[in-house]
Amino acid sequence: MSLRLVTSRQMGAIDRDTIAAGTPGLELMERAGRAACDALDAGGWLDDRAPVLIVCGKGNNGGDGLVMARVLAEAGWPVRVLRLAGPEDLSDDARANHDRLPDEVHLVAGDRDRWAAQVAELGAGCGLAIDAVLGTGIAPPLRDPYPALLEAMNALDAPLIAVDMPSGVSGDDGSADPAAIVADATITMGLPKVGLMLPPGRDHAGRIEVVDIGFPREVIDRHAPPWIVPTVADYRDLLPARPSDMHKYQAGCLLLIAGSRAYAGAAQLGGLGALRTGLGLLTMLVPEGLETPLRVALPEAIVRTSPTTASGTLAGIMVQDMDDLLWKKDAVAIGPGLGNDRETDGWVCRFCERCELPLVIDADGLGAFARLGQTPRFATGEVVLTPHAGELARLLGSTADEVLQRRFELTAELAARWQAVLVLKGSPTLVAAPDGTVVVNPSGDDTLARGGTGDVLTGMIGSFLAQGASALDAATLACWVHGLAGEAAAESLGRRGALVREIADGAALVLAELDA
Repeated sequence: MSLRLVTSRQMGAIDRDTIAAGTPGLELMERAGRAACDALDAGGWLDDRAPVLIVCGKGNNGGDGLVMARVLAEAGWPVRVLRLAGPEDLSDDARANHDRLPDEVHLVAGDRDRWAAQVAELGAGCGLAIDAVLGTGIAPPLRDPYPALLEAMNALDAPLIAVDMPSGVSGDDGSADPAAIVADATITMGLPKVGLMLPPGRDHAGRIEVVDIGFPREVIDRHAPPWIVPTVADYRDLLPARPSDMHKYQAGCLLLIAGSRAYAGAAQLGGLGALRTGLGLLTMLVPEGLETPLRVALPEAIVRTSPTTASGTLAGIMVQDMDDLLWKKDAVAIGPGLGNDRETDGWVCRFCERCELPLVIDADGLGAFARLGQTPRFATGEVVLTPHAGELARLLGSTADEVLQRRFELTAELAARWQAVLVLKGSPTLVAAPDGTVVVNPSGDDTLARGGTGDVLTGMIGSFLAQGASALDAATLACWVHGLAGEAAAESLGRRGALVREIADGAALVLAELDA
């Protein structure tokens, strides 16, 4: 089931309302600590009965760490706790759990002037270190002596696990203090936090494990925005069905309008993205002069041509020819490599305003509206737009930084205004629907930071649209497969050296694993 994404403030409201509804805070802390221990065990972090170091702050995050210390000690692990505050300074629930620590726990009172040295001393010989210092309540920059403490924890020769949030990382926006914890994994309570998904916070989180501690659904619905992170099971459910007796027309027929003299490769990459994701039949419309190399590179595709402008871009074709081209098509993808020409821009805008088939519009297609100063308008309710922050900023007369500062709210607003699914490509990629839903894509890494990956994504989205997926489902599934395909290519070729066409090939491996 999809998980709702929340800020630290929203998580605090959920926590307070859960307590007000009758679940004591002490009970929530007990659930959190026990669930975190279960996650440690399930993740294989507890090995060889090596000592575990837990560094506990004075708040409820430290209280979670104290519960973990008790549970692990009762299960037979040697536990060392560095307590950063005296019992009188702990939160009420944390103090109650401090008083319940068994004698087997090696408890050391922190000395503010020696925190870093104490971490180094207690961490020697440990098999695991746990950060229960600050949690979600603190945003950078940090005050002394916390930076030196966290740097000492990062320097330990043991895996480092953060409880709820890596200390020094904001749960609201992912901003991070230079000394913030760099965790091997983060065990976060109840719901994932926005700061775990946005850079640089995501780079501090490591593997993210969300544990359920019993927040009521009605309380979550009251405070959590419609921002969701799907699970693998959710993505699997989005895969188009493939009965054993299906034929090519049942597997979807896509028209891809792409390419120019300067960007011929974009058409090929868009076609590869479509063909590697289960499409039954691909027809490509490209400017004259590109057909021969495309027919050699993509023998699986049908290649049609259009007259060209003086700059080598697509000049468009007559309405009657367009009707023939759209016959038996299930969806259209337009934009990869179309270039920047006013004649092409005008034709693209007219086409998008009249096309009644499901439609995905890539950057150059969407840029046509920006260059002509037109508001995007469409004849179909199944439309996907795929800009990155810079391209969206140009359409809005804004800047990329301004777009990213309001990425969640802005994508939802624009999707509603344009009545289209808006894919804001980036780290992470967001998929916004007209009803306000924003899907956060958890896959992908810097392997995708190269020209042409957006063309592959456009082909993938078009493929899933042609196979019958809704605009939201097609974009959600394609972005996830696209990110995993980049990761798959990097596994064998490295994140620096994988080619874009190899990322497209990686999509086949991802889908094969999902089908297994």
